[in-house]
Amino acid sequence: MVVALALAAVIALAVFGGPEAAAVGLAVSIAGATVIHLIAQAQLTHREHARRTEVANGCSVIANQVRVGRIPSEALTLAAVDAPVLEIAARIQRNGGDVVATLTSQAREPGCQGLRDLARAWQVGVRTGAPMADLLDQVALALRADQAVERTVTAELAGPRATGRVMAVLPLCGVGLGYLLGGNPVRFLLDRPIGWACLVGGVGLAAAGAVWIDWLARQVGSHR
Repeated sequence: MVVALALAAVIALAVFGGPEAAAVGLAVSIAGATVIHLIAQAQLTHREHARRTEVANGCSVIANQVRVGRIPSEALTLAAVDAPVLEIAARIQRNGGDVVATLTSQAREPGCQGLRDLARAWQVGVRTGAPMADLLDQVALALRADQAVERTVTAELAGPRATGRVMAVLPLCGVGLGYLLGGNPVRFLLDRPIGWACLVGGVGLAAAGAVWIDWLARQVGSHR
């Protein structure tokens, strides 16, 4: 939808304002789309981190509640109060449904991979009667260890991400340098076809570089 609106705006600029306006509109659209994409990815990553923390905390709460004498179903209900990610499983439990299947299904969602370990511990505890508190403690410890690694990786990737953002704005510095050297780069970019091509191409390459570096950083983070 956003892409379609941007293309429509560029076409309208080309019709009413000429190729110069179309080139500027296309460059602005590329830059705006890139910023929106990067912000959306950052928000998605933040939500995934929050979900992982929520799952780890929920496992700890269940383990603590079971250790003080509550049955697993009650512990799950109490844990869901502070960990909303467990609300669905708690509701299924109250209705007599399959908690293991529910947790396994939820584990496919971004940031909820730890629920798969919780489902396995729950299944083992229910089927064999093994102390569920110990099982859940092990799951919580493993998830917190993953979080520690995740924080380390995120800190290590902060430098490359910052480098990508700096590289994306370097063309603006080049324009300023052109003026310092006595030229008129904006006039060159707007007055002739080769300038239009340089404007759109430069913005496109800068945007592609920023998106590519962000993608590489996310790939490294997801395969830690």
